[in-house]
Amino acid sequence: MAESEVENEAVPSGPHRPSRLLAWIYRRFFSHIKVDPDYRRGIEEAAKEGTVVYVMRAISILDFLCLDFLLKKFGLPLVHFVNDLGLGILEPFGKGGRRLRFRRQIPEEEAIAKTVESGHSALIFLRRRPKFGETGREKSKPPSDLIRELVRIQRKREEPIFLIPSVFLWTESAPNAQRGITDLFFGPVEWPGRIRRFFQFIFNYQNAQIRRSEPFNLKRFIEEFETEDDTVIADRVAFALLRKIERERSIVLGPTKKTPGRLKEELLRSPRVRKHIEAEAKATGRSIARVERQAAKIIDRLAAKQTSTVIRYFSFFLEWFFHRIYDGIVVDKEGIERIRDAAREGAVIYLPSHKSHIDYLVLSYVLYRHSMMPPLIAAGENLSFFPAGPILRRGGAFFIRRSFKGQTLYPVIVDAYMRKLILEGYGIEFFLEGGRSRSGKLLAPKFGLLSMVVDAALMLRGKKVSFVPISIGYERIIEEQSYVRELSGGEKQKENVGGLLKSTTILRSRYGRLFVQFGEVMSFDDLFEEAKRRQDEEAARRGESAKMRGAPAGAMPSGSESAGPEEAKASTGAAEEEEDKNEDENMLGGLTLEARRALVQRIAHRVTYEINSVTVVTPAALVASSLFAHRRRGMRRSELEQMCARLLLKLERQGARIATTIARVDGSLRTEMIDEALELFLDAKLIQRHQAGEEAIYSIQDERRLALEYYKNNLIHFFVPSALVSAALRVGGKASTSLETLRARVQELSRVFKYEFMYRVDASFDEIFEEALERLRLDGAIEITGDRVEITTGTEGAMIAVYAHMLSAYFEAYLLALRATALLLEEPMNRKEWFKRALQLGQRMYLSGEIVHREALSQLKLEPALKTLRDYGLVRFDHGDPISIGESVKGREDIYEYEARLAPYMRT
Repeated sequence: MAESEVENEAVPSGPHRPSRLLAWIYRRFFSHIKVDPDYRRGIEEAAKEGTVVYVMRAISILDFLCLDFLLKKFGLPLVHFVNDLGLGILEPFGKGGRRLRFRRQIPEEEAIAKTVESGHSALIFLRRRPKFGETGREKSKPPSDLIRELVRIQRKREEPIFLIPSVFLWTESAPNAQRGITDLFFGPVEWPGRIRRFFQFIFNYQNAQIRRSEPFNLKRFIEEFETEDDTVIADRVAFALLRKIERERSIVLGPTKKTPGRLKEELLRSPRVRKHIEAEAKATGRSIARVERQAAKIIDRLAAKQTSTVIRYFSFFLEWFFHRIYDGIVVDKEGIERIRDAAREGAVIYLPSHKSHIDYLVLSYVLYRHSMMPPLIAAGENLSFFPAGPILRRGGAFFIRRSFKGQTLYPVIVDAYMRKLILEGYGIEFFLEGGRSRSGKLLAPKFGLLSMVVDAALMLRGKKVSFVPISIGYERIIEEQSYVRELSGGEKQKENVGGLLKSTTILRSRYGRLFVQFGEVMSFDDLFEEAKRRQDEEAARRGESAKMRGAPAGAMPSGSESAGPEEAKASTGAAEEEEDKNEDENMLGGLTLEARRALVQRIAHRVTYEINSVTVVTPAALVASSLFAHRRRGMRRSELEQMCARLLLKLERQGARIATTIARVDGSLRTEMIDEALELFLDAKLIQRHQAGEEAIYSIQDERRLALEYYKNNLIHFFVPSALVSAALRVGGKASTSLETLRARVQELSRVFKYEFMYRVDASFDEIFEEALERLRLDGAIEITGDRVEITTGTEGAMIAVYAHMLSAYFEAYLLALRATALLLEEPMNRKEWFKRALQLGQRMYLSGEIVHREALSQLKLEPALKTLRDYGLVRFDHGDPISIGESVKGREDIYEYEARLAPYMRT
């Protein structure tokens, strides 16, 4: 054959056209494949701008056939070249655009060049399969010659070449660090041979999926490394593509799994753990081997043993369970994609709100359904009972004691385990609140586990770590009755098999919708840079101050200490205090111990604020808030609708996330939503309906007010600034108040309620006060003339009374706490006894009419009130110590004085 004839014959073949048999196989097996929602859109956008080249991990005829099926299904650019399978693969078993009629196949470099230059798409496999006896660790070199050819072409053309990393997943099993005999003969899970790949396909084709990483713009990459040789650039490109593909696989399958034995061995070999084992042995007079056995037992009780099989069956069960009791799960899809982007970069720390035991399951279910590996979840040891414990452990739970007090080795093991998880790339989920919120409001954050994560991130600076605030909201919670019992002073029931079996009664009720919303992802690198800047600024101020006093520049004020809560100090453990004996050990990642504590607190409060801001306004919460806004015994249906509309308008102006079931497209209230929420409350026996003529009247049963308040509290954080201003405005019943007086009153109230409500941490009091005042002015509720603030007349002015009324139960609870302080004049008492007697006193005050709102009789309101009384010097107590009278109280007259200061707000 003449040279010119060969040149003519060397045109790339047309796209693959399957025979009838293969077309049937396509439809039968490939139509089940789950496709990344962005897969089609991303390729279409890339094809408009340039030429598309698909990239896959390892040579596989199966992967090619599946890709070919999907490209035809979605009308995407078809493959005209594929490496190492032979061009004949483009027409197996049947017809093609044409057949290559020359015996000697042209070089693949030439073939891909002609394919791309003619504007067609190609497919490049980056690695070959392991040969017999290989474990998959002996990676073959990527086809750099093909990529180099693409680089050469890209340098000559203006139109970009887009490399599309495509990941087919035929199994849900993560790769194993330890290879077995099966891996030797059939290839490992992540690099399967033909036989293993075939069985993966047969058993999992209905769950198979394809994921797409972000398109790789070759032109832009070359511009970044323009001076380098084509071969060097090709190697860089191959490495970058492999990393993208591996990251995408790990998002779905999780990191490489290690056996429990290997994980335990690595933890016990950790230098820090070894150091503390030796110190513990020396301090207690035991042998090192004996202390090692103790440490090994701690790891056994602590560590998760997550398996894909249990996760899959959990998913099937939860699919049935959630659809049985809930009317649907509303998921923030944009938030899911933000998390996926963060997971591509490194470890993700999930920080959800905690209102129900269902929280442990919801996030894992949602992530799994969106093709992301569920995180490992920190759970209390109270949930490790049989049979739930072993199942939860294999689902991803690791069990931690509620308190590390008196432990020296335990916190070190937990700290090492958390650091190991981050290093290996696991997602971690834990609840900043520590325990479930019984009130519907977020609890104050606990800093223990967060401190460990921050320290681990500082030690692993090369590892990207991101924090994700998550709001999990319910229209109705399943623990409703138990929460009311506990808040009324009853004992918390211990979790056990009996309670598990009794919980099946929830299957006979409906609980509305469940909402999962994600806040903005917080990069630890950004948080670290901010902390470093603050530390440097503080050091500069101290240095300047020291120069002015003539003291050494590095001197610290005597007795200086971080203002961090006790939890932050306790989280480092007694063992860490021994390590921090000199300045070098005090520094970690360039931050002092004081700066690290401040960083932990800042992260915790930002996460808390972000959770509040993304909490969905549900129909149940809106209706409950409207019912509580009414002061009379019953509320007409028309009045309820009007109040719902008013509150909804205020929430929309604040940018709150509104459930789609609440408002129509034009923003108007869906009245049927009110009926749905009312039916939900009627089913739970939280309210009563009275038919008086044509219009129904709804009332809250006194003994059920505490339960219904839970749903009102889901939204109260949106109204707290307005409520504080409104309560201060209504003192004395005057129409106007001076701005200076109003500011002082609101500032005092914010201090009183600082343990009750979460305030913004990125703004000062003055900024928050001015914003609240301006919001009320724009709403038309107040007028500001000079230095006077006046409540307007009419509907908007009436909202001031509504806002102030939102705090009425809290004022009454704090009054009760003040009265109960007098009980300590006789003798100190433990917390349990004080709460019991305080609630008994509250019951008498309620019956006599001194307390109007039954929901004020709540232990959860008395706890923050007690902390406030301690700040004012009315009581004294430390963690675990009895409560005694404070130094500011000499007799009952002192208590009456504080009660007189609270009284004006009681009449608002």
